[in-house]
Amino acid sequence: MRRLGYFLHITPSGRLIVKLNSPKPPRLGSKVLNSRGDVIGILIDVIGPVRSPYGVVKPSLPELSLSKYEELFTR
Repeated sequence: MRRLGYFLHITPSGRLIVKLNSPKPPRLGSKVLNSRGDVIGILIDVIGPVRSPYGVVKPSLPELSLSKYEELFTR
C-alpha cells in the first residue's frame, strides 16, 4: 500500500476531502483504502494548489466512520 494522505472532512454532497502527501498524486480512479486495507472509495478529482493538492474521493459505502486526520492509502 502507498500512503495517499489524511482525511479532512465530508462535503455536503457526500464526497471525502483528503489532504494529499505528495504533489504528485496517484491516477484518477485509484482505489482508496483505510489503514486496515478496506476499500473506502475511489479518487475522482485532485483540487487545490499544485504544491499542496487535495484529493476528492467518492465513497464506496453509504456510511463511513472515519476520524479526522485518519491516514488513507492507495494500491
